[in-house]
Amino acid sequence: MSKIYITGHKNPDMDSIAAAYSYAVLKNKIDKENEYIPCALGAMNRLSKGLFERLGLKPLTILKDTFSKVRDVTKRPTLILEPEDPIYELVNMYNQTNPSVVPIMKDGEFRGLLSVDDINKYFLRENYDSRPVYNLDMSNIRRVVKGFVIKRGEKDQFVAPIMVGAMRFSVFKKRLKECKEKPLLVVGCRNDHISEAIKEQIPGIILTGVEEDSLENIDFSSFKGFVYASHEDTAETIRLLRLSVRVDTLLRDSKEPIITKDMLFDTAKGILADSDKRGLPVFDRENGIFTGFITRRCFLERPRAKIILVDHNEASQSVNGIEDAEIVEIIDHHRLDAPKTRNPIAITALPVGSTCTIVFEQFGRYNQEIDALTAKVLLAGIASDTVMLKSPTTTSLDRYAVKILSDIAKVDFEEFGKELFSKGSTLTSQKPDVAISSDFKVYSENGIKFGIGQIEVTTLQDVNEMSKSYLAELEKKRLNDALDWAMLLVTNVLSSESVLMTTNYKLNYRFAYEELMPCIFSLPGVLSRKKQLLPEVIRVIES
Repeated sequence: MSKIYITGHKNPDMDSIAAAYSYAVLKNKIDKENEYIPCALGAMNRLSKGLFERLGLKPLTILKDTFSKVRDVTKRPTLILEPEDPIYELVNMYNQTNPSVVPIMKDGEFRGLLSVDDINKYFLRENYDSRPVYNLDMSNIRRVVKGFVIKRGEKDQFVAPIMVGAMRFSVFKKRLKECKEKPLLVVGCRNDHISEAIKEQIPGIILTGVEEDSLENIDFSSFKGFVYASHEDTAETIRLLRLSVRVDTLLRDSKEPIITKDMLFDTAKGILADSDKRGLPVFDRENGIFTGFITRRCFLERPRAKIILVDHNEASQSVNGIEDAEIVEIIDHHRLDAPKTRNPIAITALPVGSTCTIVFEQFGRYNQEIDALTAKVLLAGIASDTVMLKSPTTTSLDRYAVKILSDIAKVDFEEFGKELFSKGSTLTSQKPDVAISSDFKVYSENGIKFGIGQIEVTTLQDVNEMSKSYLAELEKKRLNDALDWAMLLVTNVLSSESVLMTTNYKLNYRFAYEELMPCIFSLPGVLSRKKQLLPEVIRVIES
């Protein structure tokens, strides 16, 4: 089951939030093969947050970005070895399943990754100039070499070369004394060789081709090493001894780059490409816990989040990383300037007052009933974006949707709207920077980059009191966003009038509005940023 995120635009308003929530309800009804998750691209504003609290709904998940991340390609280990396990187990894993890498773990703690390259290097080192020595472990010898213990030694682990007692005794005795490090002896039933090994107190003796009763004449009581009888012949015993070495002896001490699950796909791909390893471990950045690993195969194809855009279609208004995502559908009531998609997609764009009206139509298109809770959410979206059906963007389809939804929700639309907006904001009830950014859209015309925010209030009586602080924050917003001009439309949803606050810009004088005070204009009857204010701003720029 794939996750598909439904999201409105940045600085989401009520229509954006309500449309994302309601369309997810519909899509989860008609498509059981995918999971649709409504998301917001920022904190929900006071109006939408208040509605969700009253209706007992959880706030929408915040979708920070859709960049391809390491977590999207991380492999979870199915084969794990402990540090003390023999190389024999690692070799068997590669013979049976040929994994890319195998994690080495101890009590849940990550110790390293091993690959077939590490096995190859182990055997290559054996054939280097000097005689190889091995980190031998008695418990591993018993696991790998079939046989039985004759005598336990004082040490279960030791480092030693391997010697075969196949030469004449005189030669053997000489070679044994010449060894820089006392060896592990693999020998058949040669009493002289065994006695000399006991005398030299080598770390261990492995006997091949012997029975217990053939050793009656040998006294092991003074021997401090171990004695083990192998059921295998000498050549096979030596081969298995080399594979009994602990896997942690293959781990390299070189410092590996740190890969975290939140690292960008391309960043991790570059790090792995520069590495000489087949795979790298992945950790949780917050707690440092090992979460899996990545290999070169993980980067053959870029993972893409699936997104449905509602109440917008422009990449600049969408989630960060939209270029990495796969847009699968668009539901909108704005002009179309959608990013190029890889495949044909469904686009439902209607010139109506609210995206929630289009979502309402989609329920009918798929012959799906709307429950009372979803009806209230849709009503709130329409009420907000059409300013209680008073905005010039309102259409007959919006009015029809309100009539049907009101009946389903069993509410009076006027009373519902009054309650909705009564929980809304005044200029004094919120921080200016939050109010300005809550629904702020950026435009560009004739080389001039400008932004317009809009907030809905229930009174304009506090404009004089709050104008200084709001204008100061508006100027900060202009500078932070590298704009030529920044504006805030403050709309009284009860009286159907607005005031426009603007930064001190050279074209302010061209507005066909009454200037109440410097940089503050009266806009009676203006409710729509898109259909009423924006055309006037463009006229001012072009005139």
